[in-house]
Amino acid sequence: MISINKRVTLLVAAFVLATLSFGFGCHSTADTGTAKVSVQFKLPIHAHAYALKKNATLYSNVHLTKKVSSKGLLNTTWYRNKIASVTINGKHAYVYRLTSANNKHTYWVLHSQIKGIYSKSFNVKLPQAGNRFVGKQIGVFGDSIPSGWDGFHFYLNNSYFDWLSKYLGTNKRVMNYAVPSAKIVGHRFAYVGVKHVAQYLPVAIKYHQAQIKKMNMIFIHVGTNDYTNLSGSGNLRNVTRHLYQDVARIKAINPSAHIYGVLPISRYDELGENRQNMVNQYGYTYGQLREAEARVYRKLGATVINFQQFAPNIITDQNKDLTLEDHEIHPTAQTAQKMGYALAKELSK
Repeated sequence: MISINKRVTLLVAAFVLATLSFGFGCHSTADTGTAKVSVQFKLPIHAHAYALKKNATLYSNVHLTKKVSSKGLLNTTWYRNKIASVTINGKHAYVYRLTSANNKHTYWVLHSQIKGIYSKSFNVKLPQAGNRFVGKQIGVFGDSIPSGWDGFHFYLNNSYFDWLSKYLGTNKRVMNYAVPSAKIVGHRFAYVGVKHVAQYLPVAIKYHQAQIKKMNMIFIHVGTNDYTNLSGSGNLRNVTRHLYQDVARIKAINPSAHIYGVLPISRYDELGENRQNMVNQYGYTYGQLREAEARVYRKLGATVINFQQFAPNIITDQNKDLTLEDHEIHPTAQTAQKMGYALAKELSK
């Protein structure tokens, strides 16, 4: 996996290039009755989930000439895929092209008329969750998958744990301390943008002890980067020894919290081959890593979360090019929502 610093560099470079391109987009003007809409540019944009504000107006085209009622769509999840810079009667605005999560609808909407999924009025709580999870504080430790990093961008506040919180109806924001490229073994810090954060699991636990004490449900999703060649994590026995110590440390800090160990999700090589039975340079397969992690979690009384058991069709050998942004390991924003939904259903049983 590419290091977080390189990923961030690529992200910044992409942003700069996109910004420089803004002045060279197509210019078109449309008269929408009393409003004159001029389109300065229209560009693709990485996916991010939104909901519609009450009384939001949808449009069937970027010139905002054909209105569509948003009635019945307020609890629908939408993903942006294009952005347009427009002027409306001389005033600048941004417009997103949104597609519903079920791919049934695609509309343009003013940026000012959408909201994040954490909005209290965006109610998608599962009926079977009841009130059992209201007020529960979810905490997360791990790598890029739980952090909401798709391999190229963060889909901020759209990680699968953000969706888990919404579907369970906790009414609380997730305390998410997962960091891209995090490992079980090591004591590294890293920069996420300009923020210096504890990256590897042992230091993340050490520097978030106060927060751990406030958590009711603690999820650990880590290990895929230890399996990577040249990770420096050593053999499987060394990896599991460190994982045992880390989970035991969390239990000591907050004995009353319920701990969940999430096994690494499906991973593929650059040729598209499933790594389940591939031996790394340290002498163990990806499947053996998953099995060993499960044993550690069970030994310490943690609940094992295995997406391959209760949601095997979210990421498969056949759909990986659609469900994984980089086709190897990182879920798309849409896949993260499906993971959060499936996990919420599993925990609500």
